[in-house]
Amino acid sequence: EFIGRNQSEQNWFLQIECFDPHEPFFSSLEFRDLIGPCDGDHFDWPDYRPVLEDPATVEHLRKSYGALLAMCDASLGRVLDAMDDMALWPDTALIVCTDHGLLLGEREWYGKNVQPWFRETINTPLFIWEPRSQIQAERRAALVQTIDIGPTLLDLFDLEPTPDMEGLSLIGVMRDDAAIRDAALFGNHGG
Repeated sequence: EFIGRNQSEQNWFLQIECFDPHEPFFSSLEFRDLIGPCDGDHFDWPDYRPVLEDPATVEHLRKSYGALLAMCDASLGRVLDAMDDMALWPDTALIVCTDHGLLLGEREWYGKNVQPWFRETINTPLFIWEPRSQIQAERRAALVQTIDIGPTLLDLFDLEPTPDMEGLSLIGVMRDDAAIRDAALFGNHGG
């Protein structure tokens, strides 16, 4: 609805912050039907701890997460369809990202705060459509962080970042895979 009301306006911004996919891994029946039957005990909210359940119950958890992920994908699809239907691609940027991954029994753990930090939890999706360059279907090798999204948005609107921003614009990364940092530090709540 917001996109439809603003499609003819200039310099608008929409952020969609989704809690899912997140525990509990609940989705509507149409998405649970996609994953097929689950033989294990109902299990959709794991504690962050080692795996103690039998393989069938772990499989139930993974299928529940998969169904929720399919539901999230369908929701993103509605945004992409709106971009198509309203012909917004030539002048509208789109950024899709997540904040962390989650272990679903991989490495015999559940959760996101298991050290050492594994790829499943720290390598997160980041997709950016930047209409000025029109680059598509390409990957970048540059090391980036979610703190770079704010400065990137400001750059897209031709605004300067505030002095306290530690992130860097990703426009150069998108256009020619220009490196913006050699290393990055990160942590988590309490760590």
